[in-house]
Amino acid sequence: MPLRSFHRPGAEPGAGFEYRLTVALAVAAVTLFGVLVVRLLLPWLLVGGLIGLALWGWQRRRTRELALHQIFYAQIAAHQGRISVLDFAIAAQITGSEARQFLDQRAKDFWGDFEPTAAGDVLYTFRSWSQTTVDSQAAAIALSLTATDLAQRLGCSEAELIHQHTTLTFADWSRRRDPDGCGWQYDGAGDRYWPIG
Repeated sequence: MPLRSFHRPGAEPGAGFEYRLTVALAVAAVTLFGVLVVRLLLPWLLVGGLIGLALWGWQRRRTRELALHQIFYAQIAAHQGRISVLDFAIAAQITGSEARQFLDQRAKDFWGDFEPTAAGDVLYTFRSWSQTTVDSQAAAIALSLTATDLAQRLGCSEAELIHQHTTLTFADWSRRRDPDGCGWQYDGAGDRYWPIG
């Protein structure tokens, strides 16, 4: 009887090559699929990442601005409406140029003034309606505005302001436009505008 040799299944000549070829094709297919998925998703991942980064930056900047405003209001209240760049920079822990830029913007927003000191510093001064540091007559004159000043405050032209003050709805119209929600009335005798509650 002839001698038969027993081989493992798949051990026939050339079977190792077929197996390696199948594995190589499977690896190539998985790699190709992975590359296609990455190419399709990469732009979306980048856009999503950029949007997330922008939102994070906006939220961080917004939080910082709110904190600066809170410090500003606290300093104004503590110092009777007067504040220096140095005092604000120390309280807010920011640079002098950042403090000056912030205070310059608040001076525009709130009609602030500048007051030189004997030491040569400049104080930003802010007055509220409730401050009573001058006599009532001077305070009343200070509260009245010219057409130019009120038009600037309300964000309209002088012509529009003059047209509106002849209407019965001038107080409501001015209240809607005023940054502090204050209504105004026109005094023809003095040619000035006065705030009304």
